[in-house]
Amino acid sequence: MLWLKTLGAAFIISGFGLYGMMGARTISNRVKQIRNIRIAMGFLEKEISYLHTPLPLAMERAAQCTAEPARTLFYQCGHILQDKQGMTIPEAWTYSLEKLRSVSNLKDEDLEVLKVLSLQMGVSGLDEQKKLFKMIQEQLKLQEEKARQGVEAECKIRAYGGFILGTTVVILLL
Repeated sequence: MLWLKTLGAAFIISGFGLYGMMGARTISNRVKQIRNIRIAMGFLEKEISYLHTPLPLAMERAAQCTAEPARTLFYQCGHILQDKQGMTIPEAWTYSLEKLRSVSNLKDEDLEVLKVLSLQMGVSGLDEQKKLFKMIQEQLKLQEEKARQGVEAECKIRAYGGFILGTTVVILLL
């Protein structure tokens, strides 16, 4: 009977601990995802500014050079624009951002930075587009730095907190 209680206690502590570690991983994934989007933005800027690639094709090329979930954002938007589904650029970008929200660990503040892009992308001249992309990349860099600063402390809190909470539950059950 004692071995059964010990096994149950181990399962409870392990379960809470793993849950805490999964939460810690989502926090650290956010930094990588912001960096991937920022790099893809730089690629998109170069495609549009220097190679004069049409926006739908530039979006799909940017999707090819980045990892998930950033790939979802650019591929979805490029696909919508290429298929001429009757959506404007801001509508396609906003729709793609909603898809990104569901598959990423990005916070609303990260997505708001990207939403600014939808209002001016493809509307102004080449110089304004370059400035817009540079501004978005700088804002994403700030978001990435802010996320990186919070990662270490939050990861420890989540990981250790899960094990501590599991131990607390076991003690209360005894």
